[in-house]
Amino acid sequence: MTPTTDGDGARVEIPLSALEHYAYCHRQTALIHIEGIWGDSAQTVRGDLSHRLVDLPGLTRRAGLTIIRSLPVSSGDHGLRGICDVVEFVGTTATPVEYKVGRYQPDGPADLQLAGQALCLLESGFDVSVGYIYSVAERRRHPVTINPDLLPKWCTRPKPSGASSRPNAYPPRATTPAAANAHYATTAYRT
Repeated sequence: MTPTTDGDGARVEIPLSALEHYAYCHRQTALIHIEGIWGDSAQTVRGDLSHRLVDLPGLTRRAGLTIIRSLPVSSGDHGLRGICDVVEFVGTTATPVEYKVGRYQPDGPADLQLAGQALCLLESGFDVSVGYIYSVAERRRHPVTINPDLLPKWCTRPKPSGASSRPNAYPPRATTPAAANAHYATTAYRT
């Protein structure tokens, strides 16, 4: 796979967070990552509060385990960049842990974001066989096996574009309540 480029041939790096946004709702991705429109809602505030600890960069070591919070990662091969909430290291093995405020959905959008994090860590020379989605609502980790079945989901899905060919061109509005809430929160800032 080759990194994405814009119309001028300049490389476009895709934020890791856009992977989950895109898998969840194309319109939400366009509003947030192309137009830069964002509005807080009860759900986004809950997400911010649940990320307080992991958003503070830090390092903890104990008994052969190194835990890094808020670790910047990137992949030149795949055109990705972003920040892992938590990565646990034992020797050359890295285990990403992605925090989510809601309940975990197996094979859902969060798995795609975790796959992107795994690609970045693999490219950096670490072994990555498993990652975790930590559900704040359930207060537990859900293991996600990083294997040839998960990684092709990233490599074969359409990628969110870093630039829109038409200004103000959005994907059609989704009809789910969560998408409607995201739309309402973002349109309040339009003039």
